[in-house]
Amino acid sequence: MISTPTPLAWTELFQLPLHQRLLPLPPVVRDFVHQVNLATGVDAVPEAAGIDPDLQADLEAALAGMPAAVRALVAPRLLGICVGRGLGSCGITDIVVDADDGRLLGCIVLLDLDLMGERGANAWATWKDNLPFHGGPGFTVDTALADAHDDTRAGALQFLLLHEFGHVLSADGDFLPRWWEPVPQRAFPFLDLSWTTDEAGRFVARAGSDFDLRGVVDFYGVNKLESDALVSAYAGLELSDFPSLYGATNPYDDFAECFATYVHAEMMGRPYVLRIDHDGRPQAWLESFWNSPRSAPKRAFMQALLGHAANDTRELAAA
Repeated sequence: MISTPTPLAWTELFQLPLHQRLLPLPPVVRDFVHQVNLATGVDAVPEAAGIDPDLQADLEAALAGMPAAVRALVAPRLLGICVGRGLGSCGITDIVVDADDGRLLGCIVLLDLDLMGERGANAWATWKDNLPFHGGPGFTVDTALADAHDDTRAGALQFLLLHEFGHVLSADGDFLPRWWEPVPQRAFPFLDLSWTTDEAGRFVARAGSDFDLRGVVDFYGVNKLESDALVSAYAGLELSDFPSLYGATNPYDDFAECFATYVHAEMMGRPYVLRIDHDGRPQAWLESFWNSPRSAPKRAFMQALLGHAANDTRELAAA
């Protein structure tokens, strides 16, 4: 949570079109992320980064290529997209509140240019999906988010932004608890599909959703698994109701991954294909989550959220 004594300086950003709400990492945000990194043992030291013309063009293309329904949902909630280096994660979303009364002003999305690099969509997704496992010979995941003509940095940024926009939507929604507050004991429409809470208020995957290794997968930490654990982790994932291994780590990333993959694959008709290799040789392909019966409850949730019926999906993708 970023508390500001100058709320008007932030809310003025709502006057800009969505594609113009792009800015270098503000000092107050940089200092906040640095404190979080120190508290959580992350070595990264954040700093601002300029937005050169190529990056500006890629970010604008990523936003312009999203469905209008997505932009309409996000625009009233997103203060801006800030770029920096040394954030410790490819993307971060947090809220900005008025220091005087605690009023929620909106959300900001932070992008780490060091971790994004110049990778195209497929190289970036493959890199990220292999993060929980030790590198070197053995099992790896190869992820395809784009056909050849869309395999660009703009494509990678678009998918990452869709994930972060899922967090933006959850900030003032009633389908997940607010991540910055204690979890109240009441029903939450999305949370209750796969998660419950224990007596200490910690999130626990429901018995029908949980699988071996789910709770120990660590994308941005130091607790890497041996490469052969990848097979067990993805075999468990295919029997669960989570859209991705990253989405199985907690309820907020569960929703963000559902949102990103649903918009990407179902609304935009883009590929989302995961292949397991061993020493560079293909061994298995993972079934598409949204084509599987296990996705049915979350598909219904996404259709209701995005306001289109199942039969409209393919027509929208074709258009």
